[in-house]
Amino acid sequence: MKKTLMAAALIGAVSFFALPASAQSQESLRAELQAALTGNDLDAALDLADRLYNTARAENDAAGAGAAAYSRAEILTAQSLQCALRAATSLQSAGKPGNGLDKLQDVARELEDIGQDQSGFAVGVYMALAQATLPPKFHRLEGARSKREKTIAYTNKTMRALEAIGQATSEHYASALMLGGEAQEDMQDYEAAAASYKAFLELYPNLPNASEGVYENARNRYQITQSEMDDSEDDTFTVTGKDGEEIVLTIERKREVRSPRAGKETRLADGASVRAKITLKADGRVEDIEILSSKPNEKYGESFENGVKHWRFIPPKGVSGTDVPPFEYGMIFYVTRRNSAERREMLARETRPVR
Repeated sequence: MKKTLMAAALIGAVSFFALPASAQSQESLRAELQAALTGNDLDAALDLADRLYNTARAENDAAGAGAAAYSRAEILTAQSLQCALRAATSLQSAGKPGNGLDKLQDVARELEDIGQDQSGFAVGVYMALAQATLPPKFHRLEGARSKREKTIAYTNKTMRALEAIGQATSEHYASALMLGGEAQEDMQDYEAAAASYKAFLELYPNLPNASEGVYENARNRYQITQSEMDDSEDDTFTVTGKDGEEIVLTIERKREVRSPRAGKETRLADGASVRAKITLKADGRVEDIEILSSKPNEKYGESFENGVKHWRFIPPKGVSGTDVPPFEYGMIFYVTRRNSAERREMLARETRPVR
């Protein structure tokens, strides 16, 4: 690849050295060149490098001309890598993920060789690699853990590159946090996943194109990982009393919450959720359930109510259930995969409460 790049640079040398000098100062041209590189606008950057070179030559600034020529050579290399990136993503779109992944990895190695691993272009390469290496959520076959580790490594490289170019509060940074969190959660590294999701939740609402659905999904994932970090949370639930005191309720499940049956044309997505307001009787049995939200449809709320209305939320000794104000309680429904070629998806029976 390096020989090809050198040849390309020599072929373009005639027009490069023949360009007239710009009326702009070198300082102004260098600022514009840096801005174009930060924005990954390689065509504009190449034109600016040409103008900077000729301005430096016209001013008999040999050092400035040499620096501009070196910049131009790096831009030509980056353009060649950009073509390789497009080829890689095209192969993936064409159903050849293995070939596409190989090319992406070649581009990443070349970027590291030329010291451009913290550039705007590198961000796109590393994010593409992170997405390409992440296996399905319930993939437990040999090599899945190694792939998830690679995903995490690539999201970390993405974030380092974004920090280097001053874009640590961008949509790309948020995407890297979310993707890394998913890989960490799938590896059951719940502490790391919770930290990634928390950082995402702090950043995402401030972005111009923030979506309520994306935020809610991240919030659910954060709550799930928090719950997984403490096994005791499955059997206890803390609410705030009428006077501001904390009341720990012990959950006694007397009926399973079953997922709704799927119709022939119904697709069931991981992360279906229900939130409800629950009022207790004196002994902790459920007096009333008010469904506040049920996604993606009302059937999940119906399933939640059919199961939870038989539960008891037992208050501490000396506290009546009627002393507990109505409180919110939620649940996430999971999708699992069978190892069957005929049918790979079913809705899980198991659910997990969300605090």
